[in-house]
Amino acid sequence: MFAPAMTQLQGELSFAANGAEEGYIKWVALRQLAVEAAAQKLNLPLGHPSEVWLRGGIRLRGTLRLANEVLFIEETRILDLALVLDGVTFTYSEMESCLRLD
Repeated sequence: MFAPAMTQLQGELSFAANGAEEGYIKWVALRQLAVEAAAQKLNLPLGHPSEVWLRGGIRLRGTLRLANEVLFIEETRILDLALVLDGVTFTYSEMESCLRLD
């Protein structure tokens, strides 16, 4: 059995209806910061209306998003990073160009 001191070391997200939602708000803010950092690092307009051309002459328009939520992007895996636009999932390495439309 765990000692009470050990259980207090683990953080938790409180989703209770009594207004104790600070943990969730912090988690959402952390997710948004991670997306913004990824956008800057990759020079991509994540979360903005965009036009992407993929290899093979495929053009997509819509809001560019990460396919999977990530806290950080490993430099060795950037080419495999999955993105979504207009309901189509593709990898960073499949893009020929990307233009922010707003």
